[in-house]
Amino acid sequence: MIPSALIAALLLAQPPEGRATAPAATDIPTPGGAPAAPEAKPAPCDDDLLRRIEALEKAAEERAPPPSPRSNAGAFTQNRFNPDLSIITDFALVGTSITDRAAQTLALPGYLEESDRGGKLRGIDFNYLELAFNAAVDPYFDFSGIVTVAPAGVDVEEAYVDTRQLPFGFQLRIGKLLSAFGRLNGMHQHFWDFYDQPLVYEAFIGAEGFKNPGLRVSWTAPVDFLLQFNFEVFQGISAGSPTFNAVGYSLTRANGTVLLSTAPFVPALYVGSLKTSFDFGDHVFLLGASTMYGHSTQTRIDGLPTDTAFSAPGTVLYDAELTYKYLISSYRSITWQSEYLGRVSSGDLALASDPDGRMHHESKKQGGFYTQLIWRFDDPGQWRVGARFDLLVQNSLTIDGVGQPLDNMLQRYTAMLEFSPTEFSRFRLQYAFDRSRYLDGARKDIHEVLLQMNIAVGPHGAHSF
Repeated sequence: MIPSALIAALLLAQPPEGRATAPAATDIPTPGGAPAAPEAKPAPCDDDLLRRIEALEKAAEERAPPPSPRSNAGAFTQNRFNPDLSIITDFALVGTSITDRAAQTLALPGYLEESDRGGKLRGIDFNYLELAFNAAVDPYFDFSGIVTVAPAGVDVEEAYVDTRQLPFGFQLRIGKLLSAFGRLNGMHQHFWDFYDQPLVYEAFIGAEGFKNPGLRVSWTAPVDFLLQFNFEVFQGISAGSPTFNAVGYSLTRANGTVLLSTAPFVPALYVGSLKTSFDFGDHVFLLGASTMYGHSTQTRIDGLPTDTAFSAPGTVLYDAELTYKYLISSYRSITWQSEYLGRVSSGDLALASDPDGRMHHESKKQGGFYTQLIWRFDDPGQWRVGARFDLLVQNSLTIDGVGQPLDNMLQRYTAMLEFSPTEFSRFRLQYAFDRSRYLDGARKDIHEVLLQMNIAVGPHGAHSF
């Protein structure tokens, strides 16, 4: 309520036009001859002034919000801090030229001893249900969490906190997170332009990308185009990574002796990346370079004479990326995207079949790339068509200085047609001709046809460029 004294002071300071004032007091003689004290008479406007003050007070009370009810829940009540929640689910109808049983033994020689066939089993596949939570914690932090329910089980994809007010263009992210390595690793599956990852990502990083407990420090330069540096530190223990896993092993040799390798010091994985983007009118470019450095442990230990264990403490994975986008109109565009990934790894190789128990030296130099073209061709922006070419072009593997006979030209060809009625639903038809897999030591050509359906409910952030 506005104090009455304050309202009265404001009104009296600027009297209304035409307001009458009290007459000056005059000495009135009394019968005794002494002047009588002047009698105080109310001004004619006093009643009008009081009525105006009461009217202003009443109007102020009507405009004021009602007082908040007191609660025993404290300052952080549930109704004030509900996070944004989105749900994304993905299904597919899959047909392949190879049986599911045979597909489980497909290999990429020199890269993967078993192929990940998740989401590519014949028939109707339920791929995942993703729950995403986002909320502002306070003026200093934002929280994001993503939980995935899939046939393989429940997994916390990401759960991290971002800072909001670090100075000089810095930002800190800490928790479990996808690495900013490369163009695609930081994207969740529903952001991909195709049903599956490129071949080089599957061979070096894993079909679902590299995610791990860690932290990221980012710095965005104060220039008129995007220039960002990222430095990340991860625990480095990841059973799903085909390259980095900072664990020890125990291998029993043919002579009965046991070889033990202790786990390395953690955190054991370090990542640096540089991203930049600029445009010239309707032509937009995005370039980047990334490097991973850490401990690699790759084992196949089943209690058989074929058991092997490879440990390389200084493994390097590097990446160069280029994306070009031509904006034809507000909705139509052509995007060309390419990446090259390479791996250099050198360390000790233990073989269970060795009768003398000696340690071998293994060295790897491997690399490959993908290139893809995506055309969004209608004015509403609902239709896209695309093609991708994958090639593993370098596959050098030596043991004790002796080169191993491995194929250097493992390729795959993919085409897709996509329709999105709205931003919350998508249908994608994809065909792939895969010539990269081997079955029982011989190359096996595979044909795949997939019809994918992706549904999103609730608020979700904009897709990456």
